Amino acid sequence: MTKFFKNLYRLILIGTPLFIISNYIRNFLPNYKTKKKSKKIENDIYENFKSINYNEKWFCNNLNYLTVNFKTVKNVKKILEIGSYEGRSAIFFLKNFSNSNITCVDTWSGSDEHSSVNFELIEKNFDLNTSFYQSNNHLRKYKMTSNDFFKKNDKYFDLIYVDGDHSSDQVKIDLINSWNVLKNGGFLVLDDYMWWYYKDYKKNPSTPINNFIKENILNISKLTVWHQVIIQKT
Repeated sequence: MTKFFKNLYRLILIGTPLFIISNYIRNFLPNYKTKKKSKKIENDIYENFKSINYNEKWFCNNLNYLTVNFKTVKNVKKILEIGSYEGRSAIFFLKNFSNSNITCVDTWSGSDEHSSVNFELIEKNFDLNTSFYQSNNHLRKYKMTSNDFFKKNDKYFDLIYVDGDHSSDQVKIDLINSWNVLKNGGFLVLDDYMWWYYKDYKKNPSTPINNFIKENILNISKLTVWHQVIIQKT
């Protein structure tokens, strides 16, 4: 519970709109202490997963949350992922949406918080973990910045997962570019809403995400706020 109040304090401090804070509070209890449920899902999905450090399982904390929120969603065919790391999220989405294809975009060079990470090994693990999906063309890998990808992209997507560079300026750019290629009725999933790496809280992802929601509220049919934010486009 301490973490909840710290997050609440920080959201208030950066001027988060009341309707977003209310949404977060409403979603807190249903997602509180769901580690056991997420662990079961994790065991089912990642049987042979290779990781540089098995303690770095950030994505797995969201497994129950995502599974519940996408339980009745069936029409996801084309997925875009900005930031893939070792492939956990890509594998989850491919298994959750059995008839889907995913486009994975990552530089595999990291951001400010990754100064001590061996990205040569991270990328190697990604290729090992996703080799089955790459071999049958269900996963396409693009080693480049998200900016470069969007410049050449001409496709639209049913679901876009954003977990790339977490600096506020780049998050803002990724949100705008992703929204422009998201189909009507599609889903935008934004990771690390409650990530507070930078001491100036407004430089973290929550500020550009808040601004994006406010600016596009009339084109949002459903909003779910927790450690990840799920937005459905009208």
